Amino acid sequence: MKNVHDGHRERVRDKIRKGGLPSFQQHEVLEYLLFPFVPRKDTNEIAHALIDKYSSFAGVLNASERDLKSVSGMTDNAALFLSKLPEIMKLYVNDVNSDLVREDLSGRGKARNFLCGQLFGLNQEHVCVAALDAHSRLIKCEIIEQGSGSAVFFSVRKIVDFALSCGASNLLLAHNHPSGNTNPSDADRAMTKELYLTLANIGVNLQDHIIFGGSQYYSFEEHNEFKQIQNLQKVIKEGIYNYV
Repeated sequence: MKNVHDGHRERVRDKIRKGGLPSFQQHEVLEYLLFPFVPRKDTNEIAHALIDKYSSFAGVLNASERDLKSVSGMTDNAALFLSKLPEIMKLYVNDVNSDLVREDLSGRGKARNFLCGQLFGLNQEHVCVAALDAHSRLIKCEIIEQGSGSAVFFSVRKIVDFALSCGASNLLLAHNHPSGNTNPSDADRAMTKELYLTLANIGVNLQDHIIFGGSQYYSFEEHNEFKQIQNLQKVIKEGIYNYV
């Protein structure tokens, strides 16, 4: 028996072929993604229900499989697919960025985009560290810490060991705030300051610490927070020199 929705689905596919997904509204993208997993229902209604519940396309993809199953019309396979889509997208971004190994990451934009790709689609806080050589070319990049949904702490010792094992001259640090608020916490500032000074003592330069949240970011370097640390370091050194 022919599905009453077949004609509509073919029109949606034709629209994609002609204009691509950028021409679609968020609920239309979800409607299309659900086609293979909800074969005999109106996925447009389900897509609207998802957007209504989670407010945005990103909100839907950040929802857990269990939560997605609670939406009327959703199948188990559809919920699993949507909940894992951010991980699939991250694999794609990482593969695209794989040719950046030993490439120059000295530019702010290039380094920021690379680090953003490492943390893309993660629903919990993660800490990412990139080791660079003296010319700011990438040596190695790793996710070194994972926290709860709202907090993460990194080990200065672990990052220092990572830098030494890679023979790094420079380091980039990044972590994500799934809440979307990119403002650094007091703990973020305290740990960054400790890391900056510890790395400086072994001849490694912390170029930046970037916090990502949604489509926003906060750069310690761009906000001159490292200069404040450098000034404090200078005052301490001069104070010791004058005392001696």
